Amino acid sequence: MRVTFLVGCSLTLLLLATLTLVGSSPLAREEEIIDGRKTTIALAVAHYLVGLIPNETVQDLLNSIISAFEEEEFDYWGEVKDQVEELVGIYINEHNMHQVEVYQSDLETLMDRYNNAPIESDGTYPDKNQQAAALHASILSHRYLTEAALYPESMILHFQDISSIHSVILKDAAETYSFEGYPPSAWWIDLNEAMDHYITYGTNLRSSLITWRMDQVTCEVITGRNYDEYFASDLVTGEVSKCLELHETDSCANHCDLFLQHKQQSVDLFTSSKVNDVIVAWKKLKQLAEENTPGASRFYDPREGH
Repeated sequence: MRVTFLVGCSLTLLLLATLTLVGSSPLAREEEIIDGRKTTIALAVAHYLVGLIPNETVQDLLNSIISAFEEEEFDYWGEVKDQVEELVGIYINEHNMHQVEVYQSDLETLMDRYNNAPIESDGTYPDKNQQAAALHASILSHRYLTEAALYPESMILHFQDISSIHSVILKDAAETYSFEGYPPSAWWIDLNEAMDHYITYGTNLRSSLITWRMDQVTCEVITGRNYDEYFASDLVTGEVSKCLELHETDSCANHCDLFLQHKQQSVDLFTSSKVNDVIVAWKKLKQLAEENTPGASRFYDPREGH
């Protein structure tokens, strides 16, 4: 079994669609799954946040994430790791990746408790407000797992997944505990601060990933008596491309540039399919949080202050 939900086309296409004339055909939707490859948890959350899966509720979304974690004969984090390893090779933080897998159990429990908690409690069970606080504190205290000192670029998808779970629950708590006639919930402040951190760190991490990956590509020219040899090498994959030319013929002049362009395309494909749309969704979410932060209550349930 794989967890399925309806999504639309990419966020990039969504943004382009907003520029088209009224009356244009609706965006096509297709069925996708949270599989760690085509659709990560972060992308599923991003699709939800920008309305590409408008019939999905937060409860459905969190259940889908939990099901993806628990599915038999399917290793979600293994799929995510493979995606990163295809780009960065052996330069991965194995220890932190393993620790994220260990933390998954706690994260599942916290998501499930939030999902099933009542908005208002009679004191017998914690309400959503209390469960959101528990998950919020837990993710903050475990940020070091994905914001790693060793090979942080290899943790980019793990970082996005856990950050996106955090983000969607903060948003849901903020909306749940904002009531007409009362100041907005203090959860909007926490959401705004979280988005500020995730956008800044995520954008810098994307830039460092691109820079680091392209730094692993080298070009060298060895001049001989009659011939020149051009060597373009990829330190990640071990790929070496050679070109031999007679002196002053310039037949290999573009060899290194073409090799670099090929490697740049692979990096661009990774970021465009796995990273960019998530950051776009976070920016939209931060804009929403900023609109609700001024005048927000100092209480998470603002009714408590009245």
